[in-house]
Amino acid sequence: MARRLDRTGIALVGLAATFLAGCAALAPLSGQDRYLSDFQAAQRSGRTFSPATEVLPNLTLPEAYVLQRRLVASEERFGNVVIGFKGGLMSAKSLADRGVTEPLVGSLFISGDLSSGAGVSLCGYRRAAFELKLGYIFRSPVTEKVATVDDLAALVDSVQPIAELPDIAYRDDKTYNAVDMAAANISSARFVRGTARPLGTIDLDNLRVSLSRDATRVASGTGRDSLGSQWESLRTVVNLVIANGGRIAPGKIVITGKIGAKGDLLPGYYSADYDALGALNFTVSKCASRPG
Repeated sequence: MARRLDRTGIALVGLAATFLAGCAALAPLSGQDRYLSDFQAAQRSGRTFSPATEVLPNLTLPEAYVLQRRLVASEERFGNVVIGFKGGLMSAKSLADRGVTEPLVGSLFISGDLSSGAGVSLCGYRRAAFELKLGYIFRSPVTEKVATVDDLAALVDSVQPIAELPDIAYRDDKTYNAVDMAAANISSARFVRGTARPLGTIDLDNLRVSLSRDATRVASGTGRDSLGSQWESLRTVVNLVIANGGRIAPGKIVITGKIGAKGDLLPGYYSADYDALGALNFTVSKCASRPG
């Protein structure tokens, strides 16, 4: 009898566990979980997504960074490791347009890391764009905020041209705000690197940069377009990484703000001239239609 009761008890426990698991599966998702689920499903299916503040109207910037960290952790669980960081809203105009006073920070993944000469397919993109930037490779770890530009320069190994190719995939790409940008990891997708060069004596603020598509110029600017100073821009992004719980390991890249105007990434051959830093190029192809 005792043995029969034990088996009955075990069976009841099993039934109870199954019932509770079923209830959990049916439980409604929290607002944050619903946003993350929709964001990731949209990414997989190639459709646009609702901005975070549409799903969570009272979302704050610190809460948006929590969502960003959850997205990043999800990518890393599948081997898409973080290899660096990028700044967003890195000009007085960009900040004013979004109604904030502090730039943003996001992560860069190994899946998006391309070298000059790469071919870029528009497959998987929803709203592809280009931005000319500079990237800094760190020789030393950064685990706390950096007080001065001189302190920062001692941590950096080299600088390189960067063409960032984000995917600005909000359902309405005209109405999103800074909180939405942080929650969506600032639309991080791919970036093309030029040759890394020692810092030397290059005047990065006066660096003249231009981008042409099929020999027609589509963007141009100077290094100081990023917050008026490349080094202060870099210090800002580094300190935002630290403020949000991140660390910068040796070999990681940190990208400052855009130089010149952002533009739509259309099919064609792109060539970027970075003055004393050299050049980079890449070719963009349209996404071939899938068989019906």
